[in-house]
Amino acid sequence: MGFPVPGDAIEQSLDLNRHLIHNPAAIFFMRVDGDAAADAAVLPGDLLVVDRSLTVQNHSLVVGIIDGQMQVLRVQQHGAHWVPVEDFHQGTVTSLEVWGVVTHIIRQV
Repeated sequence: MGFPVPGDAIEQSLDLNRHLIHNPAAIFFMRVDGDAAADAAVLPGDLLVVDRSLTVQNHSLVVGIIDGQMQVLRVQQHGAHWVPVEDFHQGTVTSLEVWGVVTHIIRQV
């Protein structure tokens, strides 16, 4: 038993490096442990492609360090600093060091 082939819609060879990695020297893969980023559509077990060379933008999904712990969260600029979007809307400021920008989420279904 085989699978139907829809013609030219399927690539014969798929190079994920070409699709997911634009600056290999700055790319890291991280597996999500825990559900702290569920509000950002990141689930436990997801594999993140993180680019440390990208410039952070408002509402970027990032890997950040808060109180020595790595977290996945969306950020908003607050003066010269980046803060979690949730804190920005609540008027609080959490000390955050941006480690890298998440460019892709790979999820097993």
